[in-house]
Amino acid sequence: MNKKTKTRPLYSWDKTIEKQFAKTIVDHDIFFEMVFQIKRIACAFMRFVLPEQLQEQLDIDNLRIEIRRFRNEKFNFREALADMVYEIPFKNAPDKHIKIYIVIEHKSYDYSHTMSQLFGYEQPIINNEIALAKKEKRYTKDFKLPPVILLIFHHGQTPYNGSTELRDEFLSVEGIEKYIINQKAFVYELYSKDKNELPDDPDAPELYVALQTMQVIADEEINKMLKNKDFLKKLKSRANDPECREFGRLLGMYIVDKARCLTQESKEQLNQQLQEVYGEKNMRNTLSPIAKRYIAIGKEEGKEKWIAKGIEEGIEKGIEKGMTKGIAQGMIECIISVLDVKFGEISETFRKPISTIIDIDRIQELIQVAKTCKTIDEFNNKLNSVKQKVKINASKKLSNISAELL
Repeated sequence: MNKKTKTRPLYSWDKTIEKQFAKTIVDHDIFFEMVFQIKRIACAFMRFVLPEQLQEQLDIDNLRIEIRRFRNEKFNFREALADMVYEIPFKNAPDKHIKIYIVIEHKSYDYSHTMSQLFGYEQPIINNEIALAKKEKRYTKDFKLPPVILLIFHHGQTPYNGSTELRDEFLSVEGIEKYIINQKAFVYELYSKDKNELPDDPDAPELYVALQTMQVIADEEINKMLKNKDFLKKLKSRANDPECREFGRLLGMYIVDKARCLTQESKEQLNQQLQEVYGEKNMRNTLSPIAKRYIAIGKEEGKEKWIAKGIEEGIEKGIEKGMTKGIAQGMIECIISVLDVKFGEISETFRKPISTIIDIDRIQELIQVAKTCKTIDEFNNKLNSVKQKVKINASKKLSNISAELL
């Protein structure tokens, strides 16, 4: 083994994947979703934002995060996936079915049809509750649906100007107003909140840090915030909590990715603060646990499978080939994770054709499509195109081999 092989660090492969995902893996919606599906944070936010009269009736400590339930083909949230759905039971309820749903739509811009969008998210909940009641023999003439509250979480640079009533999205025709379906939503307006008005729950310090970051992510204030050495101080109380550590990584990625006015000095200050809180040198690691696991598998395959062929091909080539396979698997899992977030859980029949591709260049093409595609069909069309390229390349190689033999 030559000197270059001995001194080259194994983690160089990690850096290769990091370059692929560091700039696009965490946008506003992904950051919101990943933060607010941590139960401690969800409970703290509900205690802060829900009307006091309603809070008195709800068992918020037993809140359940239902975002995953609706990510399936039966209710087809692929093209219209709710940002967050919480299920909260009532206190001392004699029946587990006595509960309330909170559907949250995160907006960083005004959208004239937000209410119809939210109402569309509500329908699968209703269908699910009716189907469940029928299955459990509870669907009688007295059956009542659980209430569904619609909440718009807005963190744009200007106040939210969209409607909060579904009726406003319909044509106004005299004489039929009372027959038009209507539902109201309430708005949590992050734009207008002073930092002293943000929820500061000691059991969920990540909530305060996340909201403060979202407030200033789009302007110069992000640099001023990072100059404050106490910015991440609240997180120290939970620095050893795995969820809090993942939040730190997520926060670092989000700020670097979405803060358009971020300076190099601020990046360094961010890294320094993250290191001081968590005691790690690189908290902006973009690799998911799944990707890390496959990289580890790749390295082991390189050591075990290909070292045996090292006499013929060389130990260095054998290790690299095994690692490449593992990295390809890790990158594919990352693609699937991105598609899961954007379109809902990807079925096994859809995963299989992606997993058969081992050409890193082709996988990189799919990475770019996963980042930018608007629909799952758009991604599928590109996948078919990539598979065709792989097939053509394989045919060319076979032809070349045949020609050499002849």
